[in-house]
Amino acid sequence: MADELVDVVDENDKIIGQEMKWICHEKGFWHRIAGVLLFNSEGKIWLQTRNKKKTGGGLLDFSASGHIGAGDSSLRGAYREMEEELGIKTNLKVGNIKIFEDYAYDKNSKVKHVINLFLGNYNGPFKIQEEELEDIQAYSTEDIKKFMKKEPPIMTEGLKLTLKEYFKQNDFQQ
Repeated sequence: MADELVDVVDENDKIIGQEMKWICHEKGFWHRIAGVLLFNSEGKIWLQTRNKKKTGGGLLDFSASGHIGAGDSSLRGAYREMEEELGIKTNLKVGNIKIFEDYAYDKNSKVKHVINLFLGNYNGPFKIQEEELEDIQAYSTEDIKKFMKKEPPIMTEGLKLTLKEYFKQNDFQQ
């Protein structure tokens, strides 16, 4: 896992220090993630399939996402991740959703992410960063809602939590 210095935040998303990402994951320190959802002209949402060699490999995830480096804003981080992972530039707006995700992906982790959502529109094409993702495809909200209920899960936990709140706030039927 690539490491970087990130801001450590409290339960109210206020910066209380800085630490390396791996230490945050090992010790359970809250730190920030930017999640981007891109919509095509048909209203479908682009979701990536994470590279199998990454944590959560093979699962569906945000159009683009990533950790926010120390001292960086979530919006700048969202633009950076979108350009790195998808090779694109498009305008983003704040999604007004902040999710506190607390989970363990193995027995040695205590991951605590504060996910800030950003929304944009894009029809393609993409130049994907193969080290991060295997594919990106557009899905209807109906298909996504079915994916959210599947067992075993086929989506990352952070994406599922964020979409649940997004659908609730935007009056989508669940």
